Amino acid sequence: MNPFDWESFRPISDIKPPASGSKIRNQNLKKSPLLKKKNPFSKDNFLNTKPKIEAELPDGQNPKKFTRNLTFAVVAFLLIGSIMLFSSLHGYRQEVVRSLSENIENLREETQNFSLLKNLQGETKNPPLTPPKGGSAQEFAANFWPLLKESLNTYKDFQGLSNDANTLFSQVSSLAESFPNLIFKQKGGEIIGQLEAVNVSLKSIIEKNSILATHVSNLKDFSNSGFDFYLPFQTDLSRYQTFLESFIAWLKSEENHHLLVLFLNPSEIRPGGGFLGSYADVTLNQGNVLGIEVRDINDIDRGLKLKIVPPKPVQVIASKWKTADANWFFDFPSSARAILQFAENSELYAKADTSFDGVIAVSAEVVGDLLGIVGPVELDEEKITLTQEDFLYEIQKEVQTGRAEGESYPKKILQDATPFILEKVSNLDSSQKSQLFALLNEWFSKKDLMVYFKNPEFQKLFNQLNISGEVYSLPGGFMGDYLAVVNANLGGGKTDIFIEQEVELQSQVNEDGTISNKLKISRDHTGDEAKSWWYRVVNQNYLSIFTPKDTRLDDFTGGVAKSIKAPLNYQTAGYVNDPLIAEIEASEKDFLVFPNLKTYQAFGKNIFAVWTKTEIGKKSETYLSYVSRLSNPLQLGETYQFIFEKQPGASGSYKFDISAPIGFVWKENNLPIYEYISKDPPGRLIIPLTLKKPD
Repeated sequence: MNPFDWESFRPISDIKPPASGSKIRNQNLKKSPLLKKKNPFSKDNFLNTKPKIEAELPDGQNPKKFTRNLTFAVVAFLLIGSIMLFSSLHGYRQEVVRSLSENIENLREETQNFSLLKNLQGETKNPPLTPPKGGSAQEFAANFWPLLKESLNTYKDFQGLSNDANTLFSQVSSLAESFPNLIFKQKGGEIIGQLEAVNVSLKSIIEKNSILATHVSNLKDFSNSGFDFYLPFQTDLSRYQTFLESFIAWLKSEENHHLLVLFLNPSEIRPGGGFLGSYADVTLNQGNVLGIEVRDINDIDRGLKLKIVPPKPVQVIASKWKTADANWFFDFPSSARAILQFAENSELYAKADTSFDGVIAVSAEVVGDLLGIVGPVELDEEKITLTQEDFLYEIQKEVQTGRAEGESYPKKILQDATPFILEKVSNLDSSQKSQLFALLNEWFSKKDLMVYFKNPEFQKLFNQLNISGEVYSLPGGFMGDYLAVVNANLGGGKTDIFIEQEVELQSQVNEDGTISNKLKISRDHTGDEAKSWWYRVVNQNYLSIFTPKDTRLDDFTGGVAKSIKAPLNYQTAGYVNDPLIAEIEASEKDFLVFPNLKTYQAFGKNIFAVWTKTEIGKKSETYLSYVSRLSNPLQLGETYQFIFEKQPGASGSYKFDISAPIGFVWKENNLPIYEYISKDPPGRLIIPLTLKKPD
C-alpha cells in the first residue's frame, strides 16, 4: 500500500485550483521543438528480428583503401576544440550589432542628461547648442570640446568593434565550412592557421572593447545619470581567447596526443551514461589525425594488472573493478579519471608508455543523428544496412550473437562501419554541415557529448560551458532546490531500452524557508514482445537520487532488499581501495525503519540509494518524501531556482510541480504552481522563479 496517497496529494495553496482537467504549465514549453523530436531508439525498433539486407558497394568504393582506423569520433573531438568554441560565438556578430545599436540609442538619450549641456544651456526642452547668456564662446568651446571628443572616439570605437565582429564571423564561417575536409585531407597546418587568425581577431576585439569602456567611462563624467555601456560576451571573450591560445599550443606540439573516445550504450545504463562497450584510441599530431583504433573495452581489461576493490553495488557482477565498469560516477570527470587510470595501467598501453590527454564520451544519439544526416551505411560483409532508427539494434545483435558463436572479435561490425560513416562525413554539402553544427549544441546540451581533459585550462572552460558532465556545485547560500535521478543497470541485460521511466516531483516552498518534496519514480518494463533474450531479462537497477546536502528524509516506500557479500577477501588478496569510492562509502548510512534505503554523501549532495527490480511486463515504483531548507526564507522579489540534472543517456518523462509559499504566486506565470513537463529536458535544467503577491 502506498503510504503517501499520491493521487490525492496536492501542495498547499490558498488559491483556487484550476478547473478539472486543465493544466498549469510554462506556456513556452508547448512550443518547444524538443517535445516533438522523434526518438530513433524507440522500443519499437527493437521488437522484431529484422532480415539481413543484401548490399553491394558502389563501383570503385573500397573501404580497405580508406583509412579503416578512422571514426566519426575524431570529428567530435576537433569540433570540441574549435567549432564548439565557435558555435558559442556564432551569434556574436548579430548580438554585437544589436548591442551597438541599443547603446548608440542610449548614448543619444543620455546626451539630454549631460550636466555640461544642462549647465551651459539651461533646462529648456530643446536647448540650442549656443553659448549661454553671460558666458563666452571660448568658455563654451573649452567645456564642450572634451564631450565632443569623447563622443567621437566612442562612435569610432563602436565602428571598429563592429568591423572586427564581422571579421570574426567570416573566419568562423569559413572554418566551419572547410573543417571536415581539412581533417580528412590531413591539413592540420591549415586548421592551426585558421585558428590563429581567429585568435588575432579575438585579441583585437578584446583590446577595442577595453578602449571603448574607457571612453564610455569618461563620458560618465559629463552625466548625472548612470549611463553604462553593455556589450555581450565581455567576460566570455577573454575566457575563449585564453582557451584558444592554449589549444593552439597543444595542437602545434610535436609530440603525439592520444584521446580516448568512448561509445556509451544506453541499453545498459550506467551513472555516467551507457555501458562502455567500445572505444577508440585517437592519435593526433600537429592538427593531423595519425590514426584511430576502434577496440572492445575488454582489450584494456585483459591486460589490466591493477587490483582495485570495486564499488559495493558493482560487486554483484564483478569481483574486480575494471574499465568496463569505471563509468560509475554521475560526475563524468570523476568517471573519466578512473577510466584513464585503468587504460594507462593496462599492458596494452603501458608497454608503449602511452598516456591519454583526455576522454570524449559519445552517446548512441550522436551516431543516430549522424546517420540521419549522411544516410544509411551498407556493410557488404555483414549484409547489414545501418540506419538512424535501427543501428543500435543491429550492432547489439551482432555483438551478442558473435559472443554466443565464439567469434574472436564480436565488435568487428563497429570497425567495419567506421570508414563508411567517415567517408560520408568528409563529403557533406553545405546544408548537411549546417545540420551538423546545429546538432552540436544539442549534443552538448543533452550530455550526448561530454569532454574531460587533463589540461586544467581546457577543463576549466569545458566546465564553464557545461559540456563536461560535471555535477553542478550548489553555491553558498543557494536559494533553491536540486534533483538528479541516476540509474545503474547491474545484471539486467540490455533492458533499459525497454524501461519507461516516469519522474514526478511535487515541491512546496514554505514561508519558513523549508522545501517539502514528494518524489515518485515509476519504471515500466515493456519488453514483452522483444525477441532477443537480452531485452527480456529482469531489469536489476541501482537507483540513486541526488538532493541538496542537508536533506532530511520523512518517508519512503519501494525498492527491494539486496545483501551484497564481498566475492573475495580483498585485503588478503592484495587489493587497494579507490580514494573517491572509499570516501563515498565511508559516508554511507542505513535507515532502521527503511531497510531497503541507504544514504551517502558525494559531490556536495545528499544521495538516497535503493535497489529496484522490474520484471518484464510489470512496473516498479519508488516514493520518497523529504525536506530541505533554504539559507533564509524566500522574500518578495527574490528568485528561487529549481535545478534538475538529467543522467546522460537516460530517457523517460518528467513532471515537476513547484508551489510558491501560501499567499504568493510566481511572477513567471502569475500562478501559485509552476508546472514543467517534458520527455526531453536538457542535461541541466534551471528554472528561475520570482516570488510575488497575486495581482
